[in-house]
Amino acid sequence: MNDVVLRAKHWQVFLCLLIPHFLSWYTEDLFLDSVLDFLGAFSLIVWLILQSNELMRLRPKQEGYNMNWFLFDAFLVLGAWGYSVATEDPHFHISTTSWHADGVGGLIFFYVAFAYLHMHWFPGSLLYASQTGRRPDAAQAVKGFLLCFFWPVGVWFIQPRLNKLWEEKQWEERALRRIGADEQAL
Repeated sequence: MNDVVLRAKHWQVFLCLLIPHFLSWYTEDLFLDSVLDFLGAFSLIVWLILQSNELMRLRPKQEGYNMNWFLFDAFLVLGAWGYSVATEDPHFHISTTSWHADGVGGLIFFYVAFAYLHMHWFPGSLLYASQTGRRPDAAQAVKGFLLCFFWPVGVWFIQPRLNKLWEEKQWEERALRRIGADEQAL
């Protein structure tokens, strides 16, 4: 599974992310529909996590990127969404089309909403940093955020950029191997 996210083509990622959403259109069971919505969100979050993990390996060493915070937010969103699906709690509901939270759940939901936005901001910022070698300012990071947030369109722009980074990494590794082989021959 080494570099699978960097090597995947945009149409492959698009289909993997879209299948649960597409299947939920054809189910009439509300619980199954909620499970398929959760599976779609799970697929998107896994794609963002794997993408961020690979970009963390490629980016220049810079301060300010905390993968642990990103992972905490991702698991918190998955946990809150899973809780909503499993318990069908009327006071705390999250789905792809609506959300509702009352009482203490409302306070928790504010951080869950922030965490969901952070899960899209982080890989967008990392993608820019990996491509340019420097941290983006807010205006530059918003572009990556919007591409990740509106993934059905964004995947067609993000994935070719990830493929290009993977190809550059492969060329660099081949060049280093050739230099090492040339030095050993001498």
